[in-house]
Amino acid sequence: MSRCFSILDILENPEHDSLFQGFTLRRIEERGIVCDANSTENDVFIVLSGELRVYLSYEGREFTVFTLEPEAVFTTHSKMTVVAKTHSEILVTSLRAFTQAISTVPGLAVPIIASMGQGLANTIGIIEGLVFRDVRHRLIQFLLDLAGERGRRIQTGVLVTVDCNTEDIATLIGSSRQSTSLILNELIKAGYLLRVNRKQFVIRDPDALRALTGAGDLPAPPKWHERPQSAGAPDTGPPRENRPLRKAGGRQRVMP
Repeated sequence: MSRCFSILDILENPEHDSLFQGFTLRRIEERGIVCDANSTENDVFIVLSGELRVYLSYEGREFTVFTLEPEAVFTTHSKMTVVAKTHSEILVTSLRAFTQAISTVPGLAVPIIASMGQGLANTIGIIEGLVFRDVRHRLIQFLLDLAGERGRRIQTGVLVTVDCNTEDIATLIGSSRQSTSLILNELIKAGYLLRVNRKQFVIRDPDALRALTGAGDLPAPPKWHERPQSAGAPDTGPPRENRPLRKAGGRQRVMP
């Protein structure tokens, strides 16, 4: 969000101290609940720090709609559950007091509109994915989005850090843990992904991975110029079958 319209700048302005006296600071521990789908409170809150997950639940299943990061604004009457992914701090006030704050400080409406607009865009994207795309398409798009947001170009592709486990990814894309794990392993086995560790993958070629979203069966991956021995130790030499032979003890073997 542009710092020109930062909610935090508005909150920290001494001229607005009296206006925000009705706001209450809440500290939520990891996995702590801010509100649930049955909440009758009519409050508005601003995220100061941490990360919150907004999700729907039905018959024991959960589906993440979006996440809230610092400066995001949300309400407690959305019919969704909001839970802290990490230790978080929020400012809470009544809808009436929040409306009064906007009327007094019109600039406060700008970051609020931006925050709500981002949440709506995420929601529309999720609905499109559920209606028009299969699980593999949604998983690939999830990985490509991460690559675009926080990926780092390395010799063997784009290194992506995923700050959640397979079950969390499944919740984010509206799938089961088993299906998500199966598709991830297929992509790794086919060579489109390299697993560095539990939290990191290398996307060998984002365009090749993106092309899979319109494919039926999983096609063979393209022949990349480098075939790493592992994600952390790329092998940039010629293909093994084209390397010269070296004699060792009367026997010929391929040079390493």
